[in-house]
Amino acid sequence: MKRLKMGVLLLALGVPAAAAWAAKLGDKLYVKARNTRVLVSPEATSNVVVVLQPGQQVTWKGASPKDKQWHLVTEPKGKPGYVFQTNLSTKPPNMELVAKDGQTRAIDPAAFVSSGAAVKALSPGAEKYGQDKGGDYAAAVKQIKQAEALAAAVTPVKIAEHVKQAGLFPVVAPTTTVGPQKVAQAAPARGASKPPKEAK
Repeated sequence: MKRLKMGVLLLALGVPAAAAWAAKLGDKLYVKARNTRVLVSPEATSNVVVVLQPGQQVTWKGASPKDKQWHLVTEPKGKPGYVFQTNLSTKPPNMELVAKDGQTRAIDPAAFVSSGAAVKALSPGAEKYGQDKGGDYAAAVKQIKQAEALAAAVTPVKIAEHVKQAGLFPVVAPTTTVGPQKVAQAAPARGASKPPKEAK
């Protein structure tokens, strides 16, 4: 049950489950996961070139000969690096919001994600409508608000911890920091003897 709940939350927060697409060299692809890391080499622990957000565009340069799950791209400013395949899409996400006046407006992906609005399930108008209608509508609003609070509690740092514990590929970052990654060493197993100190 715990794994199922974490899986649902990962999907809700934009952590991809799978991708199936075919691209040609030079095609434009779109980032679909929050805090997608562009890495120096096709290894999950290599240095981070840049961290991208949903909707940002990259140019596809082909799959890595070493590991076909990693794809060479150039990011918007022209820096090359590798991205895990499931973080890419041939179609851009819908980056439009309906404003209070009923008009749709395009939004900047990075600004939207950092604003916290990306994890809000209900707009204030939808919430008020449901509460005013009462009955099942009000109950649905309450349940959605509870799910929203649960999703907000699953931070990028917690996702990174879960990914490490589950032995998954850490293809999204807990922060937007670039450069060398801190690779935490696993804690010794309970009851394991400590290595002897070197003699001086």
